[in-house]
Amino acid sequence: EPFTLTAILMGQSVMEAPMPLIAKRLLAFVLLLLAFAATPAAAVTEVRGQTASGAYYILQAPDGWRAGDTLVLWNHGYDIDEPGPGPSLGPVALRQRILAKGQAIAASSYAQRGWALFATERDHRELVVAFADRFGAPGRIIAAGGSMGGLVAMQQAEQADLGAPVAAVYALCAPLAGTRVWQQALDLRLAYDAACDNVTGGELPRGDEAFPYILKAEDLDDYDQIGGGGELAARIAKCTGVELPSWLVTSGMRERRARIEAATGVDPGFFYENLFYATYGLGDLYRDPAKIGERAALGNRHVVYPEARIERDIRRVDADVFAALDLARHFSPSGLIGQARVLSTHTSRDGLVVPEHGRALTGLVPPVQWSQAYVVESSPSHCGYTEAELLGGFEQLVDWLGGAAQPDAVSLQAACQRERAANPGLGDCRYDPAFAPGPLDAKLKPRNDPVWPVDATASGFWFDPARPGEGFVIESLGGGRVTVTFFTFAAAGSTDEQAWFTGSGRVLGHQLVVDRFEGRRGGRFAGPVGNTSVVPFGRFDAVLQACGRGEQRTQAQAPFEGARRTLQRISRIGAARCPGEGVATSISGFAPWSGAWFEPAQAGRGLFLQVQDDGRAFLAWFSYDADGRPLWLVGEGSAAGDALVFPNLSRPLGARFGAAFDPAAVRLEPWGSLRLSGEGCGALRAEWQSTAAGFGNGGMDLVRLTRPEGAGCD
Repeated sequence: EPFTLTAILMGQSVMEAPMPLIAKRLLAFVLLLLAFAATPAAAVTEVRGQTASGAYYILQAPDGWRAGDTLVLWNHGYDIDEPGPGPSLGPVALRQRILAKGQAIAASSYAQRGWALFATERDHRELVVAFADRFGAPGRIIAAGGSMGGLVAMQQAEQADLGAPVAAVYALCAPLAGTRVWQQALDLRLAYDAACDNVTGGELPRGDEAFPYILKAEDLDDYDQIGGGGELAARIAKCTGVELPSWLVTSGMRERRARIEAATGVDPGFFYENLFYATYGLGDLYRDPAKIGERAALGNRHVVYPEARIERDIRRVDADVFAALDLARHFSPSGLIGQARVLSTHTSRDGLVVPEHGRALTGLVPPVQWSQAYVVESSPSHCGYTEAELLGGFEQLVDWLGGAAQPDAVSLQAACQRERAANPGLGDCRYDPAFAPGPLDAKLKPRNDPVWPVDATASGFWFDPARPGEGFVIESLGGGRVTVTFFTFAAAGSTDEQAWFTGSGRVLGHQLVVDRFEGRRGGRFAGPVGNTSVVPFGRFDAVLQACGRGEQRTQAQAPFEGARRTLQRISRIGAARCPGEGVATSISGFAPWSGAWFEPAQAGRGLFLQVQDDGRAFLAWFSYDADGRPLWLVGEGSAAGDALVFPNLSRPLGARFGAAFDPAAVRLEPWGSLRLSGEGCGALRAEWQSTAAGFGNGGMDLVRLTRPEGAGCD
């Protein structure tokens, strides 16, 4: 019986490799017998069910497991089939070891098929709740998985809302470059189209007018045929000779396949498997409205292909920046994993998740929290670990959590050999400290799109030139973190006049992501802030396409509406100048005062201060008016001795939010003045004198909340 491709792509066992279907079934039967023969001595309670979102789950806990103990989340790989009961609990030997150590294990089918990372955050919140309801809340979580499941494990470490900390990640053969794998899939599809365009019967099925290179939704359910003699397999064979007997393969077929491989870097031994993703995988990603939803999330406009004819003939497509961001959000690691420790391993001849993925966390995760190692193979495989290698890695990770030395390839090899010595049937040990993969960009071609990094130059006051009177304060905090505050106006029909929303976020490449943007109302301007209430807004994203220039998108809930608009920087912190803005000859001594400041006992109000190298200072003060409505003030100041003085603070009024905004309606109502003094790195004293009714004169003691890049304070 011909092999079914989906059965070999990230299937139920991380140890699977391409083989005939009958052999796979025999292996599954043998593993089942081994599972019964090697049942742990401790009794295990198993629970199966389905969450409200539709994901199926399996929970297993050994006798003696108590609330506060360790829970291992096992995450399965890519599966194009619809989710069904009985999700994998991972390799049998590893599951048995987990249970024997007194740890519980849980697995989800996910609610989505294919690239399920659009819903896995929710799936695993529900999974942990289901486990806690039955067995009690875990004290810590170890997230583990193979192939795409290893990437899901990284996502779990970053989401930080599972009810218990993710203390460790065991990522096996994981595509740690995240959604860059889909860029390679796009390259392969477009390169194939370019090479096979005039081969009668060798063209791949076309999509619609908008996406001719993406399969139509109605063509996505015959994926088994790619390796089972169906129409798509016949087309691929007609163009490239794949799977044909050698005596039927023409020189033209060989030449076309060689050009495709040279242009894309696809491993010849995994040509078919990668074409699966370039056809059915991309189709599912684009056509599913719960994923990309028929938007151009991938592009190749500026990619350089190292094959002359492909470079000349390939279709060039542009990515929509926010569709690309939504794909990266689900999911490309940002490295914000708290105190979690990561052990990632790859096999050296994997042509599906190439070992170069092992470099993808460089610069994102601190070296003291991340160990990586490689198994050196004599034959290619996808995730072709032995049981000894899997168990040795897990034992090293658990020991690391317990205070042992950070693992490396040498200690992993030693741990593997101990497992093999105890049970030679567990297989060989092949961790090799001398193996080092090449650069990631050599395998996954960079897009070369015009972008600007989120660095010190991202900090500043930003606005849309078409909408003077409202704007954003952005602070780049380093370490992949940002804060964004939106100063705007109340929605039409509201009794409020102004509105402000703020949130902390993360950096994905050149993109800023704030998942929860919210404001407050009901507080007081001075004295005890009182009981404020949250004003939910939605989400904020921004893409920096050049220094000081980009595009922002808000996704809001009623009464606000989302929009997509231009973003331009109008101030900077310290000497964070853009190219062409000159070079600072001196830097104001007040530049280190830049940052967010607040009253520690009165959370919910405060101010943003940004001082340029030339001494110009900019202030945005967010608080409440006498009726508890949101209020914000802005002003420009300068040095006066050892203080910063803002002589003319104003309150922008008159406009309305969103589509109802009229720049001509904005008026700057004079409010008064503010003086800032103090040591400036950790504490400030603010004293105001207001000319507006209801505010009077007063003062407040502020402490630093943020230290943006470029400010200068340690």
